[in-house]
Amino acid sequence: MVTKEVTHIQSTTPKVRALHELNPDCWMCKSLREPAHLVFFESRTSIGKLNPDQFFRGYSFVTLKWHREELFQLSDRDRKEFLEDMSRVAAALARSLSPDKMNYELLGNGMPHLHWHLVPRYRDDPFWGRPIWTGPRRRKRLAREDYEDLLTQLRARLRK
Repeated sequence: MVTKEVTHIQSTTPKVRALHELNPDCWMCKSLREPAHLVFFESRTSIGKLNPDQFFRGYSFVTLKWHREELFQLSDRDRKEFLEDMSRVAAALARSLSPDKMNYELLGNGMPHLHWHLVPRYRDDPFWGRPIWTGPRRRKRLAREDYEDLLTQLRARLRK
């Protein structure tokens, strides 16, 4: 039987002080707030940040703040809040960027830590009508100011 060491952290959200578990072997647990300049949302349950690769403008992640691999492993309250966080971020992306469609993906077979991929899609993207994983593409990094512009738009929409 293999056991993993689990690290406990104290939630930084003032509303609720709860112990949550991080997995020291999980890359996502180790990098929840990294890169820090791409984080634009935080709640009791989730962190929202832009994907550094902006091939799809606005592509973002909403990541659970502690280590769980399946939605059914969350309490009803935590699952509802995690889903609500995803919806709030998706709405902010849609209102800020006016995509033609929003894609929502919660996979976990490549990185077993609950996290949403929120991908605004545009009719002129080269994979329109297909999943974003279906073809080769170059990563698109933005200038620091361009990331900041996106973050400013998203934060303003999330405050409304």
